[in-house]
Amino acid sequence: MNSLNDISEKYTVRDKLTLIFLSLGVICFGFVFPDSLSDHNKLVHFSAHFGMSFLLALCFYALFSIKFRVPKAVSYTVLVTATLVIGIVYKFWEIATQGMVGNLSFQLIMDRTGCLKSMSQNLSGLLTAMIVIESLLQKNLVSPLIHKPSFRSLNYSSRN
Repeated sequence: MNSLNDISEKYTVRDKLTLIFLSLGVICFGFVFPDSLSDHNKLVHFSAHFGMSFLLALCFYALFSIKFRVPKAVSYTVLVTATLVIGIVYKFWEIATQGMVGNLSFQLIMDRTGCLKSMSQNLSGLLTAMIVIESLLQKNLVSPLIHKPSFRSLNYSSRN
């Protein structure tokens, strides 16, 4: 029915540009600005923030778009807002439990805790979730691949 050529034809120029800019955002906010790849601890910190933001964004999108059938623009607004607010609340809780609030200046707290790096990494996970939503869920690209004859024959032969 659908081949890989049909799948690539589903993308308009606008869709391709959207995916390119989202990818550039992931690279900039995830790797370049916060310097996430310079050592092991920074990479682990990046993975935690990236992964949780990615998971939260996909869950909020699934809940609002699929379950509640809310329009795409509203779903994106909710998932961006909720994911970043949860990230901010978590970072504030982390700062508060370290006893820094009230003892140090706001600027010093921001520098010591890496708050801006964490938010940048959260944004990277959020943008990656948007790439997955736009490329796989929104365009329904998974369905044509599953219904390919070669995939069905592989899947059927693995069951027997």
